[in-house]
Amino acid sequence: MEVESTEQRTALVTGGAGFIGSHLVDRLLSSGYTVICVDNFILGRREHLDEAMESPAFSLEEFDLLDLAQLDGLFAADDIDIVFHLAANSDIRAGTRSTDRDLQLTFMTTYNVLECMRRHGVRKILFTSTPAIFGQHDEALHEESAVRPESLYGASKLSAEAFIMAFSGLYDIQAWICRLSNVVGERSTHGIILDLLKKLASNKEELEVLGDGTQTKPYMYVREIVEAFMFIFECADERLNVFNIGPRDATRVAQIAEMVLEAAGDGQRIAYTGGCRGWKGDVPVYRYRPSKLEALGWPKPMSSTEAVRVAIARTLDTR
Repeated sequence: MEVESTEQRTALVTGGAGFIGSHLVDRLLSSGYTVICVDNFILGRREHLDEAMESPAFSLEEFDLLDLAQLDGLFAADDIDIVFHLAANSDIRAGTRSTDRDLQLTFMTTYNVLECMRRHGVRKILFTSTPAIFGQHDEALHEESAVRPESLYGASKLSAEAFIMAFSGLYDIQAWICRLSNVVGERSTHGIILDLLKKLASNKEELEVLGDGTQTKPYMYVREIVEAFMFIFECADERLNVFNIGPRDATRVAQIAEMVLEAAGDGQRIAYTGGCRGWKGDVPVYRYRPSKLEALGWPKPMSSTEAVRVAIARTLDTR
């Protein structure tokens, strides 16, 4: 497939000051895109955009995507070619405490983006989804696995996927839906590595680990995830493109705790809270089978455990 030129192309990145979003902003700028970032800084950090702010091809819009009128004004003022829609509630545990958090921050933000795309004739969207849409399965997850979300986060992402699919067919929008495995790396604002490092800093006796340590999931380094976005966007050219992104292997929580202790500990013992789940709504064990992405020619990423090891080192280097 012929790769489209990025000359004078404008990308809107929602949640662009966040963990994954800021890495994507840097990657797009390095590829010659003009980049508009929208972030309300609930989870995003201004320092994540320090490098981007030096580029004349970058602009930052600080507002909430729930403000449809302001978002509509942005679409009216700028000639946007593609939306990379990453903004969402990415704190799954917080979504269990407030039942409308995912409804607003994940689903309604997606609806507002799609509505503005419809109004202003923007025809391309890449959306970051999650394996949480699938719930618990015994077999490795593929794109056609049954969906039965166990968290409001998973349910809201699944609902957003459904709206994207409907808008795609009704309003001639090309969509790339990327279901990410667990992502780790520098600039993370939450997640297991950051949580464990914070606990180490506050307790010199023990490292508390949620669950029993047997939770097992695939992890992928953030920069490899961003490269996968670009690969999928450039190489998959159907009207609707849906891909699971992640390594085939997985890493146990107990292994991650041991690696964190090895890198930053001071002789603390590990104290597990017990139970097979870290929290209610957590999917404790899953694996990915990225056959569809591999068939497209995707280069094999580093292993899940190596991604965690690299993420720990680079997180410590940038603290």
